[in-house]
Amino acid sequence: MDAEGWIKSVIRGLMCVSGIIGNHWLGFSALPKSRAHLKTNDILFVNLASSNLITNYMVDLPDMMDFTYNFMMGQMYCSVFNFCSDLSETSSIFTTLFITVFWHQKLVGSLKRGGAPVQMDNIRLVAALLAGSWIVAIAFSLPHIFLASKNNGNNTYFECLEHYPS
Repeated sequence: MDAEGWIKSVIRGLMCVSGIIGNHWLGFSALPKSRAHLKTNDILFVNLASSNLITNYMVDLPDMMDFTYNFMMGQMYCSVFNFCSDLSETSSIFTTLFITVFWHQKLVGSLKRGGAPVQMDNIRLVAALLAGSWIVAIAFSLPHIFLASKNNGNNTYFECLEHYPS
């Protein structure tokens, strides 16, 4: 591997390690001491950290370890790789949307109602929204399991691709 490849790999490795440390820190610091102190914001941040950790462990680490740009793992892992990538991205997008809606309700609601509770202060509503978002994320990601293939043109170079039926 040339110098540029090593630099990219080192930077990607540092970003992966900082993502793992940061998301663990976010997840553990957002957890309350007791269930009675559980708040909507805590649930949303723990969910965001969890979905980002899927990317860190199941996508970034194997991709970072592949220095040769030659996908040596089997087709099943290729399917799981693509599934986890899409699952974590979709769930992160939904969680970020819920965080945005929650804080919009808090800021606008506090101006209109003088700090009264908003709809997303209801823990059950947030749990239902997050469960629904994970179900939708899984449904969107499932095709990646069936469409992934391991392409080996000359039996020396393998890459993980998705083939869509035409």
